[in-house]
Amino acid sequence: MKEKHLVFIILMAFFLTTGFETYAQRRVVNTPRRTVVKTPNGTVVYRKKPVLRPVNHLPGEAVVVHYRNKAYYYHQGIYYTSRNGVYIRTAPPVGIRVAVLPSGYSRLVIGQSVFFYAGGTFYVSNGVIPEYIVVAPPAGAIVDHLPEGISEIEIDGKPFLEYNGIIYKSVYTNQKAYEVVGTIEN
Repeated sequence: MKEKHLVFIILMAFFLTTGFETYAQRRVVNTPRRTVVKTPNGTVVYRKKPVLRPVNHLPGEAVVVHYRNKAYYYHQGIYYTSRNGVYIRTAPPVGIRVAVLPSGYSRLVIGQSVFFYAGGTFYVSNGVIPEYIVVAPPAGAIVDHLPEGISEIEIDGKPFLEYNGIIYKSVYTNQKAYEVVGTIEN
């Protein structure tokens, strides 16, 4: 009887110590000089991570856009959400629709699709109603500028840039540009 009890305790200890880490989707380790994020697709090391600063008041021209029972505040290509009485800059969810693109947008033709890029966000035109829908970034898209708040990251020892979960690498066409190479899965 004692042997069964001992075997049971050893098995429980084994499953408890290995089970949590095996099925964890994402683990973040912060150190003074870098942040390491372990995802199912590999390890991402943040060399420079931006600091999010909340704002107390939005500009008067900010527009409220409701998406899936959540309010987003949109102003000149920047999206905010409200938390505890302040507004935090956030990435727009795929599928949210806006009536007007922010100034300074770029038009990108990839294959037979036309995308619009502004402030780190990719849009497509609805076509029927004059509105623009936020879409997932198309792999291979090349943009000429990135927004403020970009993070320098390292994946498998290679340098990349990350903004709102989109991974870019520096490329040179006629000038310095950035190519979308993927996304960081949460």
